[in-house]
Amino acid sequence: MENHNYSIEEVLSHQHELNWIKNKKNHINFGFSNAIYWLKIDVKNKNEFIKNWVLEINSPMLDHVDTFVVNDEGEVESYFYAGDQIEVKYKSIKHPHMLFEPILPADTLRTIYIRIESEGAIQVPLTLWQWQEFSYYSLIYFLWQGIFYGMVLIMALYSFVVWLFERESINLTYTIYILLFTLFQISINGIGFQFLWPNLPWLNHLITPLSLAFVLASMNYFISEFFETKKLSPKLHLSLKCFFIFHIFMGFSNIFLPYYLAIEIAFYMAAFSIIQVISITIYMLKINQPNARYFSLAWLVFLAGAAMLAGNKFGLIPISIYSEYGMQFGAGLEMMFLSLALADRLSNSHREKIIAQQESLILANQVQEAKDEIYINETKKFNLEKENSRKLEQLVSERTIELNLAMDKLTQVNNELKTISNTDALTKLNNRYFFNEHWRIEHKRAIRENASLAIIMLDVDHFKVVNDRYGHPAGDYCLTLIADCITKHVTRDSDFACRYGGEEFVIILPNTDQDGAILVAQKIRKEVEQLDINWEKQKIKLSISLGVSHLDMRHERVADRHHMLNQADQALYKAKSQGRNQVISFGGC
Repeated sequence: MENHNYSIEEVLSHQHELNWIKNKKNHINFGFSNAIYWLKIDVKNKNEFIKNWVLEINSPMLDHVDTFVVNDEGEVESYFYAGDQIEVKYKSIKHPHMLFEPILPADTLRTIYIRIESEGAIQVPLTLWQWQEFSYYSLIYFLWQGIFYGMVLIMALYSFVVWLFERESINLTYTIYILLFTLFQISINGIGFQFLWPNLPWLNHLITPLSLAFVLASMNYFISEFFETKKLSPKLHLSLKCFFIFHIFMGFSNIFLPYYLAIEIAFYMAAFSIIQVISITIYMLKINQPNARYFSLAWLVFLAGAAMLAGNKFGLIPISIYSEYGMQFGAGLEMMFLSLALADRLSNSHREKIIAQQESLILANQVQEAKDEIYINETKKFNLEKENSRKLEQLVSERTIELNLAMDKLTQVNNELKTISNTDALTKLNNRYFFNEHWRIEHKRAIRENASLAIIMLDVDHFKVVNDRYGHPAGDYCLTLIADCITKHVTRDSDFACRYGGEEFVIILPNTDQDGAILVAQKIRKEVEQLDINWEKQKIKLSISLGVSHLDMRHERVADRHHMLNQADQALYKAKSQGRNQVISFGGC
């Protein structure tokens, strides 16, 4: 019965005249409404040994709930009241959900009347429990809540500690996002009211829309930093900043708006944010942004739960454990995946810094050794000239020869340093730095001479398994054998084979058409596939996947070498996804 502000006496005296509507659904969900609802439930206890039961309403955000137990003579036997606008100390049973303890004598009809008044979403998931079953249910419920909040708080603490040491703002933004989401979550499931602000019921109407708006604001800020949109897409960066400011403004505006309006606006903003995040994720995957896969996986599970919660609150989908706790479960997985993404990003940054520092230190030591050698030679020269003044001309001639030899040696050292800086220490192939320089040169030459140009990218299949099973020394040995296979088939002076990074290699083939590049790639693939590798009495089988990109400058004028490299990478990815151990040409098969 809706929109009737009757007292229980009026309901009992006119119950046959009132327009009661039979509920035909598993749960009662009226969506957002500020109407007053009366529920009537006839209960007959058929268990002669149990008369004390627990009636649970798993909807902590209802404002006022009055429950009356009426006997078959129309008399009110017991009355209970609860709601998030009533202090916790007045609850008959201390629990985040609304609990009532009706006495139901055996084989006797009792009618339970429930009056509900609330400014937010009116959802009334009712369950009548035996005490033993409810105790077990509560144990499982609090165990799950403890695991969830423990996990998210540990991730927040970890991210904060990383920020203290690394001072990268994205870690602090992520920490704030986790804490704000946790505040929103405890406000909607009643845990915050039960344990943190039990004597301040007015906070329930303030914290939920305020925290949700701030969660959306921090989400926009985090996305901006996670994808570095300021460099990647200035327009997207500007839109995210505008949404960030908008959500902050709406959050503070909610303080002054009526609760029913503030909470409905907040959930509409959340629904819009779901569409916004999906659009950004699709865009990042389309442009092959490196962190997009982590991001899409994290937000996929979270948005599925958030969509179910929003549909639940608007009354579009029925109340269930999936719609009520789906966002909580999805948020836990989301935060875990995003933490892994940030950890991987930090690990890569440290690894690059260490490699750069080691290379700089080696180069500096070699230069210093060369300088020390020159200094020693010059000192000897000075002492000999002073000691043998009578043979000045002869000594000057000798020392001049020695100086020339020293300069030749220095030149030789400098050439060796240049070779070292361009060579991968493990495979003896050219390194990534050499590739970047010569790829630019060869691409310009192909354009200038209207010649063909091909590039092959290859990656060792399941290389992590080799490292994990046989150890990194075995993995390094395998890489040297693969490098030998590449060198065997890249024989022209104009061709370049480079180690691109990790288990990835790249081959530049000037004046080579598509068929020629595929032929070279197939030869290398078969050579690697036929390797008979013995490592500490264990057999290791290897395979590689290769992607080919080709441009014929006599027919196309594509001046972007990065686009061509990206095409080879996409072909490699396609070879991986189609089963590995194969050659795929971009635009071909």
